[in-house]
Amino acid sequence: MAVRLIAIQTLLCLVSYTLGQQACFDSFAVVPARTATGASGNADPTYILRNPLVVRRDDYTYFPGIGGYKLHSRAVSWNQARITCEEEGGHLAIINSLAERDAVVTVLKSTNLHPDYVSLGFHDLYEEGQYVTIHGQTLVRAGFNEWADGEPNNILGPENCGSLHLSGGLNDHRCRILLPFVCELPIH
Repeated sequence: MAVRLIAIQTLLCLVSYTLGQQACFDSFAVVPARTATGASGNADPTYILRNPLVVRRDDYTYFPGIGGYKLHSRAVSWNQARITCEEEGGHLAIINSLAERDAVVTVLKSTNLHPDYVSLGFHDLYEEGQYVTIHGQTLVRAGFNEWADGEPNNILGPENCGSLHLSGGLNDHRCRILLPFVCELPIH
């Protein structure tokens, strides 16, 4: 049974990579499962599930082939925003393309709030000026590195956390500044 499960997962992985140009071994989960024990009684009660399915939520707006997004209008610090997104089964939004940027801006403009800035999932906390996503990729490698005019600028002192301006350009801001934020549920 385990061999069939791995074969099916591998096939699905190859199909998703071929269609979506997305690596499928980025994450995995160890899931408890009931197994029959043999004569030795030493069956392993766990198996590895690669790219666990993301639960579709009604409070997110979905864009086919891009992802699901939710604007949280309650302003919180960047780290609290990160934690909130993870608690929902997602992460702070990471912009990987112009199409994804447009999707997020669409979500921002679809509300009456129209925030000027929202926190996103990137920072330069490790090294000043070296912006990386919360998954450790540089912005260039992630696929989107378009800053708003004059940004990044550290205008208020150390601005180490990332945000998106309503115009669609990236911005740096102080991590303790309270901003609305956007969570992302990736599509696997």
